[in-house]
Amino acid sequence: MKQFPKTSQQINTDWLSTCLERTVLDFDLDQIGQGLGIMGTIHRIFPIYAPGETGPVSIILKSPINHDHTRFVARTFRLYEKEVAFYRSAATDSPLGTPKVFAASYDSEGDNFLLLLEDLADANVFNQIDGCPLPQAEIAVTSMAKHHAAFWESKRFSKDLSWLPSGWDPPFPQAVAQGVADSWNIFQRDFGDLVSPRIRKTAQDFPSNAASLMAFNTGPTTLAHGDFRLDNLFFRAENLFVIDWQICVRTSGAYDLGYFLSQSLTTVDRRSHEKNLLDLYQKELAETGIDYPVDDLWRDYRRSVLFCLCYPIQAGGGIELANERAVQLVAEMFGRVSSAIEDLDADQFMT
Repeated sequence: MKQFPKTSQQINTDWLSTCLERTVLDFDLDQIGQGLGIMGTIHRIFPIYAPGETGPVSIILKSPINHDHTRFVARTFRLYEKEVAFYRSAATDSPLGTPKVFAASYDSEGDNFLLLLEDLADANVFNQIDGCPLPQAEIAVTSMAKHHAAFWESKRFSKDLSWLPSGWDPPFPQAVAQGVADSWNIFQRDFGDLVSPRIRKTAQDFPSNAASLMAFNTGPTTLAHGDFRLDNLFFRAENLFVIDWQICVRTSGAYDLGYFLSQSLTTVDRRSHEKNLLDLYQKELAETGIDYPVDDLWRDYRRSVLFCLCYPIQAGGGIELANERAVQLVAEMFGRVSSAIEDLDADQFMT
């Protein structure tokens, strides 16, 4: 499917009319979503319909970013390919809410993609810097468990979901190890006052341990979101909608759980509610007939928390932080995951 708009400049009314199944006479287009972790270009489109026709007031357009290094990272980690594949083959099977898809196209030759999605602007969002409130954390963990259960040890991983890589497949562990090694000195320069002696040693030892930390190949696996954090979560009452599936991966369900609790909750809230939220996750799985023994969940959770140290280090030392919010977010994520690693003695998994 190579014949689709490759940039927002190539969007026209004929293409929009076909995608929306309505007559679009004109449209306005605004760029949004600039900041930390953006691996593509995001626009909000406001269609103008023919008289007598109605449709979505606004829709979201995702397309490749025009930046050589980012495009290299996207191709290496198959970010664009995976997100399109998720929306094509897995989104409708997930109990999680996902945006309605009007168009989903990918060109492997040029690593170009395009997604035209429902705008979730009417949903409630919460600032990750402030931390996830407990009621929303409970919704998120419950919804996460239902999603994981739907793909738990699925036979589809060798069939229509064969595009989904495992977390331990090359080049992912090697790239993460190199990314942390390359970012660490810069991170220390800019955020060194946040680094305790214990976490400094952990970060220095991380590259040589990355492969073992990512290898959840001896236990049950599922389709993990990979970037399950508050900035990607949208709440409509009790319903959770999750966006940004570029990092989705086959791995332990505890990976999403460890990432979310260690970096989207404040340290105070994580310490106060961590056990109850892990119990909630385990019980939700049990209701679907899945037995995740508490000792196994606790081990996998602690190990996942340790691995997630890589995210703020690579963000703070490996990419340009576009604004003050991005700087604050990196600082919060690092502080929270550092406290979690120390609280949980998760660095015991380092060799």
